[in-house]
Amino acid sequence: MSIVTLTTDLGYRDPYLALVKAKLISQTQNVNIVDLSCEIKGNNISHAAYILKNSLPHFPDNSIHLVAVKFLLDRSNQTKNLGIDNTRFLLTKYKNQFIVCPDNGLFTLIDKDFSEQVFEIYYADEKQKHFFLKDVFADVAAHLLKNNKIEDIAKPTADYYKAVAPESYVNGNVLRGKGIYVDDFGNIVCNISKEKFNEVIGKRKFSVHLPGKLLSEIHSTYDEVNFNQPVVIFNSFGYLEVAINGKSAAQMLVKRDIGNNFDFDIIIEIHD
Repeated sequence: MSIVTLTTDLGYRDPYLALVKAKLISQTQNVNIVDLSCEIKGNNISHAAYILKNSLPHFPDNSIHLVAVKFLLDRSNQTKNLGIDNTRFLLTKYKNQFIVCPDNGLFTLIDKDFSEQVFEIYYADEKQKHFFLKDVFADVAAHLLKNNKIEDIAKPTADYYKAVAPESYVNGNVLRGKGIYVDDFGNIVCNISKEKFNEVIGKRKFSVHLPGKLLSEIHSTYDEVNFNQPVVIFNSFGYLEVAINGKSAAQMLVKRDIGNNFDFDIIIEIHD
């Protein structure tokens, strides 16, 4: 079974996504195209990385993941020295699956210890970089589905952008984390894993600090609290999740800066 997944910001209103799929179907036989997430907002590479990282274990070996999300450059001093080049496209094989993406920092966001061989993809026409998911990535997927060599379409490189994801940390008697993803229900996923929580807190008492509310329990489901009440659970991927039963936690709890960027801090106080 040949599987190609798509992670992109193309959405479903316009025909762009259908054109990508038409290209894939026309070049390959018996390909299964899976929309992993096609509504990544605001060029959010971290969101794309969260989705891909937690989806990889569910796909068979040799699946091909096309991640068409660029790093949004503002040409300011903040980003101009990072060495990011959205016209470079990369390919790697990670945990026996192929990942194709722009030079956007994705590899080190899905794994801070990423050390696999990375290849820079060849493409001949400058026009191809405009709609690169269709005009470059689809061709790469077709090449891989035919079991052709990576070296025929790409060259090895160690020169690629390595992004750093924020990690939860302990400061005194406090475990601190940040929101890293908001799903369509408005649930806020934080970068505190269940393993980290158990390692730091274990069976000790604690308080989760939310705006205007203290919680002292991790529940198993949203329905364990009343409607419109906040709840903290570990989601199916093993990350701490802040929700409000029947409402959007993101709308009610998240502050946003001028650029409407998502910003959420979570503090868990440990009581010895």
